[in-house]
Parts: sequence; C-alpha cells; structure tokens
Amino acid sequence: MTNEGKLLGALRKRMRVTRKTAIQRGWSENLTADISRLRNRGFDIDTVTAKTPEGDSYTRYRLIAEPEEVV
Repeated sequence: MTNEGKLLGALRKRMRVTRKTAIQRGWSENLTADISRLRNRGFDIDTVTAKTPEGDSYTRYRLIAEPEEVV
C-alpha cells in the first residue's frame, strides 16, 4: 500500500493525523505534500490547529468528504 493509501485509510477511520503520528506510524514522511495530493484528487480534508497543554500549536487533519465517482 502506498503512503497516500495508508494516510487515506487513517483519515477514513477518523484517526488522529498529525505530522508526528504520520511519521511514527509510517503513513507519510511528508504529510503536507500527501495531504495536498489528496486534496487535488478531490478529497475534502480539514486543517485543525490545536494546542498542547504546554501552549505549543500543531496541525492535525481530518477527512470531511470524499470525491464522488464520475461514471
């Protein structure tokens, strides 16, 4: 399975997808590029900015909608 496939599987399962988790779980080495490619293919992916308890901010992604298949 490709990195995009692994990443998409995690997004479909509503898993927490951040740069750190993507690298740790082997979903993606370059999360920003993979998210961009999925968006270009028609996937609606939301960017959520969150903060750690220490006050540092980070970005996580969540799948909103998948492209409709054209028959």
